[in-house]
Amino acid sequence: MKKWRIFVLALLVGLCFTSYTYATYSPSFNDRPTVFDPGKIRGYFLWQDKEGVHLRTTSNGGIHNFSGTVRTDGRFKNVLESYKGDSDYLEVNKSQNKIKYNITASEEEEGIDFQLSYGSYIKFSLSLDSEAINPNEVFIGKDGWHPVSHDFTILYDGDYTKYIDGQTILIIDSRFGWPRGPGQGRD
Repeated sequence: MKKWRIFVLALLVGLCFTSYTYATYSPSFNDRPTVFDPGKIRGYFLWQDKEGVHLRTTSNGGIHNFSGTVRTDGRFKNVLESYKGDSDYLEVNKSQNKIKYNITASEEEEGIDFQLSYGSYIKFSLSLDSEAINPNEVFIGKDGWHPVSHDFTILYDGDYTKYIDGQTILIIDSRFGWPRGPGQGRD
């Protein structure tokens, strides 16, 4: 009987610490990744601030092609490019819910900026040199955390079940910095 009580007590204490550990960290999409140092590190760098969402690329040597798509259930607004290459392009579809881009970068900082209107998620599909990028080369928010895959969704709306499509879903700890409301397919 005494062993049983000790086991139950140890189990309860363990569960308390486990729950606390899981509840203390929630990835943040806010602020520029601290590891972002153009020309010193290769990859994608994603964050939001009061100006909007930023997608930046850079390489630590050599020329690389960064391409992909960004989608939302809302609309992209104020989409701006920050790149220099002749073969680079940025295309926003007519519904303003999909951005397609191609950026050739070496050691400089290049990318796109946008704001999100009435959206609850942003889906990214990122490639490097025409192949799915290694998620360890994708840095998100100030802490520079990595997604599980090159295809992932940053979600504000807590009802992730309606977005199941085989992509990794990341629920962030704060709202997107723009108005929410009826988006495409909502009342």
